[in-house]
Amino acid sequence: MKKFRYLLYKDYLLLKRDIAGLLLMFLMPAVLVVLMTLLQESTYRVLKDASVPLLLVNKDKGELGKAIDKEIELSGIFKIDRHIKGKEPTQEQVEREVAGSKYTLGIYIPENTTETIRRNVVKYVMTAFSGAEELPAIDSVGFVIFIDPTTKMSFSSYIMSTLKERTQKIEFEYILKEITRQVNEISPIPISTAGFYGDQVVIDIRNARLEGKDMVPNPVQHNVPAWSLFAVFFIVISLSGSIIRERQEGSFSRLLTMPCSYTEYLLSKAVVFLIVTLLQFGLMLLIGIFVLPWFGLESLNLGSSPMALILLALSASIAAIGYGIAIGNIANTFHQSSVFGAISVVIMAAIGGVWVPTFVMSETLRQISKLSPMHWGLSGFMDVFLLDAGIKAILPECAAMLFFGMVCFSVAITFNYRRRLDV
Repeated sequence: MKKFRYLLYKDYLLLKRDIAGLLLMFLMPAVLVVLMTLLQESTYRVLKDASVPLLLVNKDKGELGKAIDKEIELSGIFKIDRHIKGKEPTQEQVEREVAGSKYTLGIYIPENTTETIRRNVVKYVMTAFSGAEELPAIDSVGFVIFIDPTTKMSFSSYIMSTLKERTQKIEFEYILKEITRQVNEISPIPISTAGFYGDQVVIDIRNARLEGKDMVPNPVQHNVPAWSLFAVFFIVISLSGSIIRERQEGSFSRLLTMPCSYTEYLLSKAVVFLIVTLLQFGLMLLIGIFVLPWFGLESLNLGSSPMALILLALSASIAAIGYGIAIGNIANTFHQSSVFGAISVVIMAAIGGVWVPTFVMSETLRQISKLSPMHWGLSGFMDVFLLDAGIKAILPECAAMLFFGMVCFSVAITFNYRRRLDV
């Protein structure tokens, strides 16, 4: 045990002398988590506040025109213009404006649209009460919607379905009124359908959520654990560099004269860097709780299972440390380890959902992301933050990261054994 304490003290001194490396390990992720969270929050705000430019010309003064006009305003997704240079445009002018990409949509509702629908309903009802089998001739009713050719078909389909729904509701109300009028003419007891509505069924659409928990992840909940994992895995540069420098400078050869195994040598480095990575996690969580609210962002909600967070942090740290030790034993020079380590960590972060959340990726990329240790860690943190998960729920992610770290550690010992045989 005494020789292991000496090894720990030696690695502590090596780390302490690398002030620039220590600053990089703590300041870089702190800056990244604040900057990236602010950038994503700004992006979400732009998307939320974005509005579709719409040129609306409503010449119908009846219920249908008013209903469509009101529905469009209440949707909150349109920036509505009703005039061009202070004048109400004609149908041809609406088409030109949309064709010139000045507006995404143009809606032209002609005059007497509501009155035409009313007359058609009267004809239908009178024919039904008279017993005639032949349907009456009806007047055509329609308004024109101009769509920018670059607009997605799904969006235009949504607009059409909404307008059809409003039109059918107006027709239904007129049919009830006309049937009531015809029945009251022949019935000694008057009836009324004033309380009848066609929208009695209300569909309540909600996000599935636990009581008191927001199930929609925000930039804070995503970026704090994501960039914490990135910072933890980025220690591969310092860790692998420490192993290579000791090997090249000859201090490792002198350590071999001590009565200690190579496993103990690696474990001492693992313990020292484990403390560093846990401090990194703690710093990032404190930034999420106390610093990010200064910038107008939400405070990070840590969930209700501190032990689950500790287990995730330990598992991710062991995975990162094992990876760094493996690179330090495989690479021959510090240049090799630093270049390969940095690039590989960036790749794991990119496919693991650190930069871009996996839910916006294609299905192929989502499957590839499961190969990244950062994805395992981020998935575990999301379970704790969003689903209020405990230790049992994040055991699969923790087991995967621990297994990855142990495999890397075994690879490091195997490569060192072969290297010593070559010597």
